[in-house]
Amino acid sequence: MMRVQAQSTPKGEIISHADGDALRGTVPIRGMTDVEKFVSWELTFGYANDTTGSWFLIAEGNEPISNGLLAEWETASITDGTYNLRLTIYLEGGRRSHTIVNDLRIRNYTPIETLTPTPTITYTPYTETPLPSQTPSLTPVPTETPIPNTPTPLPTNPAEVSTTEFNNSLVRGAAGALALFVIAGLYASIKRRFQH
Repeated sequence: MMRVQAQSTPKGEIISHADGDALRGTVPIRGMTDVEKFVSWELTFGYANDTTGSWFLIAEGNEPISNGLLAEWETASITDGTYNLRLTIYLEGGRRSHTIVNDLRIRNYTPIETLTPTPTITYTPYTETPLPSQTPSLTPVPTETPIPNTPTPLPTNPAEVSTTEFNNSLVRGAAGALALFVIAGLYASIKRRFQH
């Protein structure tokens, strides 16, 4: 009887980052795309809570990379938030495989929060303490107090400029330049009159 072995799809790897890492500025992304039946690779990012399946291209290539630099990701060009990073390897026969690093925290305009470890609850066993009347008393066991999970909303991006602000700045700049031309013309005219 002949046995058929299941073929597993070879996978690439992102080796520079792990789930939940905090990133800022220009971030080198290292990885491995050198797998059997390799055709090409693609590095993309998407919003962590996005349900539309939208991914944005960071870099792509047709040459396999073995534990090297895939790309440098300029995170300052996007809003602070939580993102996923995906490496897709395209293989012969139209197959492809994905490797995803989840919940990367981009923090260019907000402080990087420190992760607080979950507190360990210690139980104190009761002890009997004899009193002069020989009546034992019990020490109660402390009860666990739940810690509420309060989400912190993300602040708005301070680098964002609205259309109104941009138009107002453009009008003020044009008005200032026009005023300088008028003053320079008046000065030149008055100077010529006094020279004659």
